[in-house]
Amino acid sequence: MLTHLLSSKPKSKLVNLLLTHPGRSFSLTELRLSTGCRGKLLVSTVRELTRVDFVYASERAHHRYYQINRHFALYPELVSMLRKVKHSPHDLLALKLAAVRECRFAALSGVFIGRPRMETDILLVGKVRPAQLSRLLKFATRLAEGEINYTIFDTNEFEYRKIMNDRFVKNVLENNPVIVVDKTKNRSIARLVYKL
Repeated sequence: MLTHLLSSKPKSKLVNLLLTHPGRSFSLTELRLSTGCRGKLLVSTVRELTRVDFVYASERAHHRYYQINRHFALYPELVSMLRKVKHSPHDLLALKLAAVRECRFAALSGVFIGRPRMETDILLVGKVRPAQLSRLLKFATRLAEGEINYTIFDTNEFEYRKIMNDRFVKNVLENNPVIVVDKTKNRSIARLVYKL
């Protein structure tokens, strides 16, 4: 089965991307941009990986998002093989999010982590310039193949909401977000969430 999963270059690239970012969920557009795998070949490869339960799909507004199944029988062996690979594919959206200046905290949630029913897909804390926000949202919308929800808090409000055990913030932090930036005063919450 392991040989079958890695039997072609497109499959190897997809497997490598999904293993490198196990907390992330990807649309076909994002998989195409991240791996260079195109059209029918990408669709057939993803379909095959879904059929063998290596990948599972979630859906929102007729758009599908694919994420690695961490309970897949060969997952531990594949992770140990990944450690030997020199070039791991990058998470394009996380790189773009990390480049947002003045951002104290940034996390991917919702469709980007395989939970399409969550209230927000991107959580930002700090001052974000409108032009930079516009570029980020345009890129994120393209990768998600549809509308995304985002939330921006100033630092004081975010800290206050964490202290007050705010339902919205608690829901985001307890659902294993992909934390891209964390320069907040109290990093212990983010570290705790990231380790889950």
